[in-house]
This record gives sequence, structure tokens and C-alpha cells, in this order.
Amino acid sequence: MEEFFIVDRIENGYAVCETEHGDKKDIPLDKTLDISEGDVLVLKNGVYITDKDKTEERRKRILALQEDLWA
Repeated sequence: MEEFFIVDRIENGYAVCETEHGDKKDIPLDKTLDISEGDVLVLKNGVYITDKDKTEERRKRILALQEDLWA
């Protein structure tokens, strides 16, 4: 099973992340990763990669929830 992390912020060379269960984790930044706040990172074979599909799904789900609140 893959581990998923959501980037909360970038700070002092680390991506401060949160798991889907709310646990915090600081992940050292890799210069090859192009990440920003809100991105979903996946740990595969000991390497963190950005999951563009999961990030986009999450952003769409959040936007839909916001629209429901103000509709």
C-alpha cells in the first residue's frame, strides 16, 4: 500500500506534510521535485514523487465542497 502525503507548506528545506489521517511529517526537499502547497506526494520504493492525478482530484473535490457551501 502506498503512503500519501499532502504538502502543507515548504519550510527550511523541508516539505511539511500531512497524512490523510492528520499526522505530520517533514520530508526533505529533493531539488528534482517540483512541488507546491497542496500537492500530493506518494512514497514509492523509498522515493517521494508528486502524484499529479491525485493532486488534481483533491483540488477538484475541495472546489466542489466550497461551491456546495456557498450555493
